[in-house]
Amino acid sequence: MIKNSKLLELLILGICLTSSAFCEQVNNCNDSKQTNEKENKEEKTKEEEAPKKEEAPTKKEEEPPTKAEQEPPKIGNFALPTSQQPAALFGFGGNIIDKGEVQLYFFADKFIGEHKITTDLIPSILFGITKDISIYFNFPITPELKDDCQRSKGLEDFFIQWEYAFYNKSTLTYTDQATIVANITVPTGSSTRTPPTGFGSPSLFLGATYYHTLVDWFVFAGPGAVLTTSEHRTKFGDQFLYQFGFGRNVPSPKGWIYAWMLEFDGQYNKKNRINGVLDENSGGNAAYVTPSIWMSSDTVLIQFGVSLPINQNLFGTQNKFDYSFIWNFAWSFY
Repeated sequence: MIKNSKLLELLILGICLTSSAFCEQVNNCNDSKQTNEKENKEEKTKEEEAPKKEEAPTKKEEEPPTKAEQEPPKIGNFALPTSQQPAALFGFGGNIIDKGEVQLYFFADKFIGEHKITTDLIPSILFGITKDISIYFNFPITPELKDDCQRSKGLEDFFIQWEYAFYNKSTLTYTDQATIVANITVPTGSSTRTPPTGFGSPSLFLGATYYHTLVDWFVFAGPGAVLTTSEHRTKFGDQFLYQFGFGRNVPSPKGWIYAWMLEFDGQYNKKNRINGVLDENSGGNAAYVTPSIWMSSDTVLIQFGVSLPINQNLFGTQNKFDYSFIWNFAWSFY
């Protein structure tokens, strides 16, 4: 009986030990399984978050524009494109427009004196080759030239003009532009008529301009020279030009620029040589002041001014002008 009782105790102890080991193994399996599931879950979470992290755009700090990249506000003189902003009426240059832009011009002037009248009509076409280079085709005609009892009319010298803006600067308050201007004339006019309607041979013009434009005010200046050539011992005198002007915009309807300007233009002419003989009654210095008005929209510009001589120091005996009227009209398109 005792022997059987001990045997039963050993059997029960063996069952308990076996059960304990089995439970511990089960627990270890469960713990291992939970650990694996946790690790898998963490890895899956990392994999899901990784693309999101890659896709999330990195915010780049915006650098402030440099001074050269700044532009004035689109008001006042800057309310319209460059081609529609105020420029000289009597003077030369200032014909830089946008690339691909075309402007059709019609310019007219009439200089009037007691014994002398000069009228010019100049249809022309301006092309913007690049934003810094333009080419300008001009076809001058005079319907009336009068000097005492002598009269003539007809074609004047056709000319092609190039302008290059070699310097541009723009800030929040102003823009600066400096250009080189050059043109060459073709002798389509006549040097033998009296008064002559052309030089009778090609000529070359070289000049430069400078424009400083603010929201309300603008100023411009520049020198120039016309260098003539000779034909059959006849050579018209070289000409030396200078210009200065300033102006201000005035309250304008939306989409328009209204402005007034005042120009000072001068010209010094050397004496002519006709058939090898120096003409003592030619050449001299003349200067004019020209108040004018400007009106422009996106497609048209209109200028009108009255020019008055402030100095006419002419060589020998020559008739003088008392005043002149000047008109300019242009239509812009792309």
